[in-house]
Amino acid sequence: MGSECFECVERVIKERRSHRFYLDKPVEREKLEKMIELAMWAPSAMNRQQWFFVVVGGERLKSLLSVISKSVEHLMPRLERFFGDTPKIIALTKQFFRNLGNAPIAIFAYYTPTGDDYSDVQSVSAAIQNMLLAAHAMGLGTCWMTGPVHVEEEINQYLGVKDKKLVAVVTVGYSAKKPPVPPRREVEKKVVWMID
Repeated sequence: MGSECFECVERVIKERRSHRFYLDKPVEREKLEKMIELAMWAPSAMNRQQWFFVVVGGERLKSLLSVISKSVEHLMPRLERFFGDTPKIIALTKQFFRNLGNAPIAIFAYYTPTGDDYSDVQSVSAAIQNMLLAAHAMGLGTCWMTGPVHVEEEINQYLGVKDKKLVAVVTVGYSAKKPPVPPRREVEKKVVWMID
């Protein structure tokens, strides 16, 4: 791999953000298909490739908002714990769960249980990361949401999904607002080197 290719990969990784405000603009089907294709190139435990995706938009997504919005109730203890001194973040999170920031698309990421939930979740998570990076490279914004797993049964019933486990919901669209760059933690405090 040449240095030019590496620089492009590095830029996409460092520039990707979580987007919570979207333009009222549809996402091209070919871009969604490319996101899913590249998601499925992720590594998976024992190469089982146990991911399963449901792509939802339009009126179907709008009618799911009332279900998804219920999941914020389950997040409140954590939100208050981590953001109790910044009520604006709590308010924005509640709003995002009510309308998904006007996202035209949401991708529901599942796995087919194999009896190894720990590995299955990690495999789908790797696929989601590929999806987020691919979306950013194509000029799209995304947000990885785990809160909706708290209302998985209702979501599954609405989508007609059976025998799968929900890992996350990813909103997709053209961003209406450029998210700020969050500060990175100091590398020295997050890594221990033990190389001879």
